[in-house]
Amino acid sequence: MADDNPQHDRALEDLDKRIENDRRVAVTAFEASFSEQVVTAIAAIGEINQVANARIQADTRVAAARIASHAEVTCIELLSTVELTALKIDHLKSENSNETSVANEKRINELVNEAKLEIEDSCNGSVEEIKRYGDMAVAQISENMNMAITTIQNHVADVKSEIKKNEKTAVKKLEASKVKKRTLESAVDDGEEAKLKIASYSKEVTNKLTKMSSEAISDINKLSSAVLDEISAVVATAEAKIIKMKEIALSRLRDLRA
Repeated sequence: MADDNPQHDRALEDLDKRIENDRRVAVTAFEASFSEQVVTAIAAIGEINQVANARIQADTRVAAARIASHAEVTCIELLSTVELTALKIDHLKSENSNETSVANEKRINELVNEAKLEIEDSCNGSVEEIKRYGDMAVAQISENMNMAITTIQNHVADVKSEIKKNEKTAVKKLEASKVKKRTLESAVDDGEEAKLKIASYSKEVTNKLTKMSSEAISDINKLSSAVLDEISAVVATAEAKIIKMKEIALSRLRDLRA
């Protein structure tokens, strides 16, 4: 039987308005928190990504320059060894012009052999040093990459945890409104609808953060992979240059025996 008491109807209407106001406050508060956390998280992930990429690129440039410079210095040293040996041989010939050719030839062979050993040792040492530089660069780049990825993952985990806390707080407000004495079944249904809306916001933001963090991590991985390949190429080029210069230096040494 319908309730014909206008005063009672107004009381129920006022109660429902108050409860609905509580729901709006809960949902609105969560929406505000949702928006703020998304903006903050986006900015943080973008900054971490940018800093990581800049650091990786800087480390790559430094390593590449160091390796190339070392190769250039080694090549100059190899040629200098040959030129110095040639000067020693010329000096020997001029000072010992009255000596037998056999004595001169013996000393010349000694000088050439000494230079050859020096060139071989210098070349091998430089190649090892370049490999060490390359390994150090790879380790540093990998460390920066892993640190950036961990930072992003930790940040996203913290934000997701915070969002979940806010969701629980908002839901508690709704639950508190639903335990009040109610006579309108639709009011409960409305409360469930608001609860689902909050859950939907939470899922939306966590999915968005997961997607963004995955894209940022993928970006860092791609750059790291590219620069690691670049370091490997720089190392290979430097080694090839030194080995080629060694062959040139040894060829000139052989000419000095003539």
